[in-house]
Amino acid sequence: MKHALFPITYECNLNCAFCSVKNQRGTRISIDKGVETLKSNKNKIDWIYITGGEPFLIDNLSEICQDLRDYGFKVGVTTNGTIFRPEIADHVDRVGISIDGPKEYHDRYRGENVFDGSMSLFHAVKGKCETVIMSTAFKENLQELEKLKPIIEELDPTYWQILRDINDPTVIIPENL
Repeated sequence: MKHALFPITYECNLNCAFCSVKNQRGTRISIDKGVETLKSNKNKIDWIYITGGEPFLIDNLSEICQDLRDYGFKVGVTTNGTIFRPEIADHVDRVGISIDGPKEYHDRYRGENVFDGSMSLFHAVKGKCETVIMSTAFKENLQELEKLKPIIEELDPTYWQILRDINDPTVIIPENL
């Protein structure tokens, strides 16, 4: 499988301290040019992962995703889960939702009630497409990820993807996660 990341926007409705694209906010992305570039590389790409910023800020995101699927790609979208657009599940093969710890931890670093919004979206799309809980491992949240594990097991997503903090190569993800 060959994958491509498509950062469709750097804009976001949150202001997470650990955001890896925050310094790119205000950078303009040509969505049409991005889609055309992906299509022109069809023989090199199987999956397109639409990222951001927050992709759900793009009004016609569902149409863009469906266009890419109609062209023959598998499409996934990553979201912070705070913008409730469950209809996206009808236009993608996978929805990834960022959850970095249990409610108290997650809301402390992402914003009040962000965890509840993310859970609402997760439950609305589960069973309609693959669901991925995406967590970032920081030195500060390794114990929180351990507390998150039983919640993940109860949610039963297709995958639990734990990513290492790209700014700190010393973070080691415990084997028990």
